[in-house]
Amino acid sequence: MPPVNDKATDAAEALVAVAPLATRWIERLLAGHDPRLTVPQYLALRAIARDAVSGSELARRTGVSGPAVSQLLSGLAEAGLLERRAVADDRRRQALALSPLGERTFHSAQELLRERLATLLVELPAPEVDSLSRLLPGVEAALSGTAPPRRPPPPRPPPAHLPRRRP
Repeated sequence: MPPVNDKATDAAEALVAVAPLATRWIERLLAGHDPRLTVPQYLALRAIARDAVSGSELARRTGVSGPAVSQLLSGLAEAGLLERRAVADDRRRQALALSPLGERTFHSAQELLRERLATLLVELPAPEVDSLSRLLPGVEAALSGTAPPRRPPPPRPPPAHLPRRRP
């Protein structure tokens, strides 16, 4: 693990400050959504919509304990947002899929969050928004224990015979 530096420490402090504010802001938006969703419910719908996930993977992505995942999934199924199907080659496992209502609910909640967050982010300078878009997937991956997205290679310096552009 590389040594921690002042820039990383400052970024960590900023993340600690903004995370609870962002969570509460998102909670309020989802509470006003029809049907009402909690953040873990939204994250579960998001994970299931993206790809097939196991209960342990879902626990990791939603930030809830393993036993709480079972309760979370039961609540989503009872609300008609989730369908559980037996896996053909392993009767002990269940495949999770969003129901048509679950699809509509997830997409409308996702659109609500995107629109409202975009109205906040539009106030920031475009390069800062670009930096957020580039950096947050890596932060998400680091926090969730998944492999970070591949970094694009650094830009190549211009050939020696071409003059360098000044910033």
